[in-house]
Amino acid sequence: MSEKLEQAEEIGVEKAPILWAMMPCPLKVPVEEDFIRRSEAGEWAAFDTSRIIFEGNATQTGFYERVKEYEHEDELPDLVISPGISSFFHAEFRRKFVERGVFADAAGGWGGAGRFGGLELSDPTGRYTVLCVNPLVMVVDHTRLGGLAVPRSWKDLLKPEYQGQVAMRGQKGTSFCETTLLTIRHAYGLEAVEQLGRAVKQGLHPAQMAKTAGTSNPEATPVLIMPYFYAKSIPRKDKVEIVWPEEGAIASPVFLLTKAEARERLKPLTDYLTGEHVSNLYESASFPALNPGVKSKLPEGARLLWMGWELVWSEDIKQVTEATHERFMTGYLQGIQGRSS
Repeated sequence: MSEKLEQAEEIGVEKAPILWAMMPCPLKVPVEEDFIRRSEAGEWAAFDTSRIIFEGNATQTGFYERVKEYEHEDELPDLVISPGISSFFHAEFRRKFVERGVFADAAGGWGGAGRFGGLELSDPTGRYTVLCVNPLVMVVDHTRLGGLAVPRSWKDLLKPEYQGQVAMRGQKGTSFCETTLLTIRHAYGLEAVEQLGRAVKQGLHPAQMAKTAGTSNPEATPVLIMPYFYAKSIPRKDKVEIVWPEEGAIASPVFLLTKAEARERLKPLTDYLTGEHVSNLYESASFPALNPGVKSKLPEGARLLWMGWELVWSEDIKQVTEATHERFMTGYLQGIQGRSS
């Protein structure tokens, strides 16, 4: 649990954070810096900015656990920004808060279909606001590819020849990116998730992947699954190739929860977070924005692959996520055993 989280909990219910923004670092840095500049210029004088907190999402596992214990909406921040499919979508949280109408869209119901080749990324129930998405692509390290063909689709990674040849976002061989696994399940089924598990040699932070790609590090793999931001930051660009998969880059959403009762009171903040200026910051960080007023910086013809809101809202997503991860781990452990025998 972070120091800021502990301090916020000590404040108590009456002074819960106005905004708790848990963002991937490529987003947190430019957005927080812009917010601070505006604060110093007096733009946020109407708000207690000590209750507006920006944190890197990777440090916030404690907050996601704390969310499960909340029983009343006053315990929650008025605004929350969070990436991925986390405890904010789990059945218990939905029952206690979402289905009671605690949250409402803060962007006026914009759609993503016109920006993303017909793909609808905005929440059809009008409860959560998707600000932008973190696209996950493949990176091929040509110094390690050997006789392997360059994969052009996610389905290619399910082939036997890619076993043990892939790294993806994960921690210590026990936890792997839930959005990637759920999206592969959505596109190709549970068996494909197990096949992907056999293909994955290790789980790493994207910054680690960017650091080792194209080097002589013996642990590096020929194929990496990583966010587009980090793929573009790889220093040895002459040795790697960013592959935008044929089905599309996997879309991991960054969403805003806004309490319905606070929408008007906090409109300057929600207009800021959903507006064109900050949406351009999202785009500049390689996070495609849903705001239709900003120019997309996606490569020409690039598509996105999304697991779909039907999966998120129609099933117990926590159980689905756990079952999907378990199936992935079956293949992952089989791959380890096969390579060590």
